[in-house]
Amino acid sequence: MKNNTNKWFSTVSLFLGFAVLIFLGWYFSAITTYIVISLIIVLLCSPVKKLLKKIRFKKFAVGNLLASTLSLTIIAGILFGLFAVLFVPLTEQIKAISALESEHLDRFNQTIGQADNLLKEYGILKKSENLEEIVTASTLNYIRNINLSSMFNNVFQLIGELFLGIFSVLFISFFFLKDIPRLKRAAVNMFPSERQSKIRQILMRSNELLSNYFIGLFLEILIITGLQYVILILLGVPNALLISVIGGILVIVPYIGVVIACVLGCILGALSAFTAGGDMDMAIVVWKVLAAIIFCRLLDSFFLLPYIASKSVKAHPLEIFIVVLVSGYLAGVAGMMLGIPAYTVIRIVAQEFFGNNNFVKTFTKSLSEANE
Repeated sequence: MKNNTNKWFSTVSLFLGFAVLIFLGWYFSAITTYIVISLIIVLLCSPVKKLLKKIRFKKFAVGNLLASTLSLTIIAGILFGLFAVLFVPLTEQIKAISALESEHLDRFNQTIGQADNLLKEYGILKKSENLEEIVTASTLNYIRNINLSSMFNNVFQLIGELFLGIFSVLFISFFFLKDIPRLKRAAVNMFPSERQSKIRQILMRSNELLSNYFIGLFLEILIITGLQYVILILLGVPNALLISVIGGILVIVPYIGVVIACVLGCILGALSAFTAGGDMDMAIVVWKVLAAIIFCRLLDSFFLLPYIASKSVKAHPLEIFIVVLVSGYLAGVAGMMLGIPAYTVIRIVAQEFFGNNNFVKTFTKSLSEANE
């Protein structure tokens, strides 16, 4: 009777502990975001760290501290390099817009006039209305409502938060990476003794599968970016690099990402064609951008993503699709991005604790086969 009471008490305490952690995670959502991003970076760094620790040169061996520092530096350098590639063409595009001459503005007026005629032809605009006047009035009204002091305050606040976020993520990532064994032991020791072996197994398998998943996702981004860049260059689309990098990064947002990529890509393509001048037709450029993005995302959805999902998290593509839809419904875009990792951990936990249940056996069968 006493043993049953102790088990019941430990189970209730465990659930209460999880409830408190979930509440704290929600209440301190900014810190939770830093920790989640840091964990993803640690998962990317782990294979690099293992590789570095295998290096031997006579009596010299790469220690834990040096391996952690070098692996974090390598991964952070790659990530910052990817965003630097995005920053350079974006700056050039802004310069091109600011250097517009009168002939470009005349071309813009002609485009507005063509759009005005088209909208009136289809009855979207009344005959008495003028698109140029509407755009001008709306722009002036927006400018009048801008509070410059508030805008500058928001910009400086955003920059401050960005630097704080980057520093926090790098700081947390470094100590997570350096102290992985100690952190795992601490996490295991929080659970009752009879469950600690299962918790160790869950942590080990989760680390392996999630590390494979995020590395696969990173490679997927690089492949889609590179392929899209080659296609846009061959089609003669200006600003191909910026459009390709944005399209590649948005791979991390399943399904909705392609819509955002198409919208941003078309806007950038049209702006690039407009600032380039000459005889470049904006409509043709937009169609080329759409074709390239849609082709690459179809290739990703039918070949790359299913392969990465099946090889990294050992799940059927249909499972992945349903998980992404459900997680998106429950938690929006963030849910869609983190749904697959969360589902992977849930499957591992279910297999370890409820592995004898027929239902659990069925939906974790691929995990069992991968373990054999």
